[in-house]
Amino acid sequence: MDLLDTIARDFGDPVVYAEVDEGLDDGRMTLRDVITREFEPVRRPLAEIVDWELEQVRVRDGFREFVALAKERGWRVVIVSSGFHELIEPILEREGVEVELHANHVDPSTDGWTVRWQYDKDCETCGESCKRSIVQELAVGDELVYVGDGYSDRCAAEAADLVFATRGLADYLDERGVPYERFDDFNDIARALTS
Repeated sequence: MDLLDTIARDFGDPVVYAEVDEGLDDGRMTLRDVITREFEPVRRPLAEIVDWELEQVRVRDGFREFVALAKERGWRVVIVSSGFHELIEPILEREGVEVELHANHVDPSTDGWTVRWQYDKDCETCGESCKRSIVQELAVGDELVYVGDGYSDRCAAEAADLVFATRGLADYLDERGVPYERFDDFNDIARALTS
């Protein structure tokens, strides 16, 4: 499940969600515009959404073990997300995983949720407010292995030395002829990186 999509659709306005999703697919809206717009109608208290996600959201198999392996081998694991600290941190805590996190913030209000963007500058490559600059800053001098599955991963993945992709990101990279390794879970990634 894509957490942002599910929350925007189920706790926001499904009509707005459908409109902006179509706008992203058609190239009429940027991802930043889409996320901003689809969270404006979300009016539920943050605590209620966090309780819901802690019951519903499952992390891909092998994540906790992958982070432990990475620490053992001296690899730096960083989550770079277009999502929100306020929604990601409770999941990491539940999983008992400590990793570096770069994400946006949200001001949840009964008047509508307001996104506070971390990625302010438009990317010189894709023209959107994206993860690429943060990923490149984090990887200076190191091999960059990128793991992703969605729209917000596209530009950053193209800057990586090695990419593990699934779902929409894999489809996008196939269309562009960008090499990557397909994965189902973090056990696949661990096997590939240690073989």
